[in-house]
Amino acid sequence: MAHGISDPDCRKEYFDSRKELNAHLDQLAQWIKESQHFIVFTGAGISTSTGIPDFRSAMDTVLPTGPGAWELRDNKKFRPNSANAIDDMQKAIPSPSHMALVELQRRGILKCVISQNCDGLHLRSGMNVEHLAELHGNMNLEICQKCQARYLRDFDTDMDHPRHYTGRQCSKTDCRGRLKDSLIHFGEDLPADELKKAFDHAEKADVCLVLGSSLTVTPASDVPRRVAKRKQKLIIGNLQRTPLYTRATLNIHAFSDVIMKGVMKRLDIPIPPYILRRRVHITCQSNNQTQKSTVLIEGRDPDNSELPFSLFQSIDMSIGKKKKHVLTEEPFTFEISDKNIQSIAIQLHFFGHYNEIPFTLDYINVKTIPPEEQFYLFYNPMSGIWRKTIDETDLPI
Repeated sequence: MAHGISDPDCRKEYFDSRKELNAHLDQLAQWIKESQHFIVFTGAGISTSTGIPDFRSAMDTVLPTGPGAWELRDNKKFRPNSANAIDDMQKAIPSPSHMALVELQRRGILKCVISQNCDGLHLRSGMNVEHLAELHGNMNLEICQKCQARYLRDFDTDMDHPRHYTGRQCSKTDCRGRLKDSLIHFGEDLPADELKKAFDHAEKADVCLVLGSSLTVTPASDVPRRVAKRKQKLIIGNLQRTPLYTRATLNIHAFSDVIMKGVMKRLDIPIPPYILRRRVHITCQSNNQTQKSTVLIEGRDPDNSELPFSLFQSIDMSIGKKKKHVLTEEPFTFEISDKNIQSIAIQLHFFGHYNEIPFTLDYINVKTIPPEEQFYLFYNPMSGIWRKTIDETDLPI
């Protein structure tokens, strides 16, 4: 069973003075500029500014989210009503730290994020999965126990089942294996492929920045430890001291957002706003015998067109002025007569974690629906507007 931090010196929160912080950020930015293989290791502390509480912050923490989950349990306390904590992690908007890491990865500066987080915010922020190792799983990802196929969902896949089964099946007709959530509970083995990716990058890293981790959970914490053992630069950004405090090249006691905002300013790289990214794949197949067309609408991962992504709570279709035909479960397929010459409106309804409005696809008639169509939908939660584009880099400002 997991517990809070027992060492009083490691439970205490420290803050660098302004002079110390500026000097530390100057040095960190310079090391990043000079690095050949820069990696970042993240823990729960990177997400506290989004309203997601961490696990090991002390009872007297300054964090708005309040004490850590394990600390509360150890002290037989409940989270105070005054805590600024969200009740649904799906509604969390990626922090400036998340978005800074995305921009560094896009520019080729950041080679990999090794994450202990299971909140899904790294993927949601736009981090390319090729440059991400999620050691403790992802609440939005489930995996087929039989063929290992992966499925992203825009909802929490954790059913709190002791064997991780979600109640869904693999959509491959030649498999139909049972799906499991990908979360790693304490005492369970970490995913071998993610752990290998993490250590491969630790072997190459010349600069490793830790953001918001107590570094008390193994084998995940062995990743930054490996960087220190190779005598490469290990920078730990955390309010509390960690077991690697004396092994670190530099310790920065500040909030993750303060660190990343300061670093990005010194690198002269703007932090992009968070944009919700969706990829939609539509096929329309005509059957000459039935003289009907079957329209299939699917979500796909924005960075991997082969990875299914459940994006829609429901989809409805109306032909001309006829009553809407509503589907609420995958697969979302509609049959339309090839003889129909009326206009077609297909409305996509999302899960609405960020109050996304529905998006409507309008076609003159069934003949104007392409045999295969793939496009992106980008949504800015601040403006509440969708943008449709075939250019994955055409993000709204």
